[in-house]
Amino acid sequence: MFEYSPLITCRLTDQFGNEISPYRTGAITYTEPIDHFANRWSVGIEGYIAVFSEEERISPPIPFCIVTSFCLCAPKESTITFVLERFHACVANCQQKSKPKIGQIKLLVRVETIISSQKETSFLVPQVDANFNIIDRVCIRADRVFDSIRVRSACCIQYKNAEMQAELSQYSTIADGSKRTFRNDDEMKEYGGQGILSPEDVSFYNVFVNGVLQPKMNYILKKGELTFITQDIPAKDCSVIILFVTWKNADCQVVDALEWQFSAISNGYKKVYVNEDEVPGYESQGIPAPHNVSYCNLYINGVLQPKSNYRVRKGRLELTTETAPTKDSFVILESIIIHDTKGQLFRAEACSYNAYSCGGKIYTDRDEIWKYGIYGVPDPDETSYQNLFVNGILQPHVNYIVQRGCLILKTEDSPAEKAPITLQSVSSRPAVSCGETQLAETTLARIKKELLNSDNADERPLIHRKQL
Repeated sequence: MFEYSPLITCRLTDQFGNEISPYRTGAITYTEPIDHFANRWSVGIEGYIAVFSEEERISPPIPFCIVTSFCLCAPKESTITFVLERFHACVANCQQKSKPKIGQIKLLVRVETIISSQKETSFLVPQVDANFNIIDRVCIRADRVFDSIRVRSACCIQYKNAEMQAELSQYSTIADGSKRTFRNDDEMKEYGGQGILSPEDVSFYNVFVNGVLQPKMNYILKKGELTFITQDIPAKDCSVIILFVTWKNADCQVVDALEWQFSAISNGYKKVYVNEDEVPGYESQGIPAPHNVSYCNLYINGVLQPKSNYRVRKGRLELTTETAPTKDSFVILESIIIHDTKGQLFRAEACSYNAYSCGGKIYTDRDEIWKYGIYGVPDPDETSYQNLFVNGILQPHVNYIVQRGCLILKTEDSPAEKAPITLQSVSSRPAVSCGETQLAETTLARIKKELLNSDNADERPLIHRKQL
């Protein structure tokens, strides 16, 4: 029998790890019910939970999905509604003598739901006067309930998230407009120097052309060589960048990762994409459920999107932006799936710091676009890895410095004004709130002084996006 730990709690959160009420609209979602036979239905109950110690979140938001079956009489053309009656999440621990470690806890989630089948129906009701005499009949419309049941569902999650770190390597070059194959000799050595690594030696890799993430079917990658097999080749002066990500466990062993890409093309007005919208021939896995992946990234026309701009459910990608992507824009959802040596799914958290260029080289928490997040600039020591995108182009790590609360560009030229700046941080630990990363005025002044006095001979140009 489990004993409940008073030291660590489990709470419902949104996809960003913010604690929310389970009774808030959209906090817990119910997938469209599936009718199997004889009024026997199945539905998926989805949401996010996180582990807290006191008031501090100590785990990334962990997606859960409870698939439950129920019997309900639902006549044709009736609708099935779900009303959350009760929600409970807790941490179950077998040893209560000390504070349990992250890798030693079980999370219990219980959901109680009122499920009803109903249909809007017209009724004739009497209209009465002050003496309750019937003077007329009026037609009203109301929901007629055919059947209603109370369903209790539960799941137990064994949460184990051993610390892993990632190593990054980046190959960068500029296309000449005639070359289809790129080799180590083509690399801009000032941005790397390791050449094109073997795919077997890394966890996963991405190829960007002019800032746009390329589907795997567009190229062949092997040690020392990248060949595009598309009809078109990279245009002259376009950047060609390969990002290699190598996850390693506590024993410094390389951990394999599976990368899925869902690719679609915007029609100019659609904001919801399903598996059927995938570009034929690109992939076949569709959109995986969030609880089955380690973390995901969304790119629209090559630009990494803030988490607040979209929601992911199995088979469904919904954009929450006011407008849809422009016509013919590429929409690519990248899902990274990492398992440790014991087969446990590794949970990571991807967040981003977003700002618009002011024409300068220093960006702090105060410059963050708050509608996209309030994490600020995370300490690199508290993340597994970080990537910087300027105007949608992935930048070499030699081009910038990250400190808690501050991003410094070391390039000879500054980003154009209003250009989007995105610092992506991926970690197995929760992101630090911006309230803890505010930079003191004296510290900011010192950093500016050091930057102005630095040797400009070490500065390198930004890698820019060519206008096509």
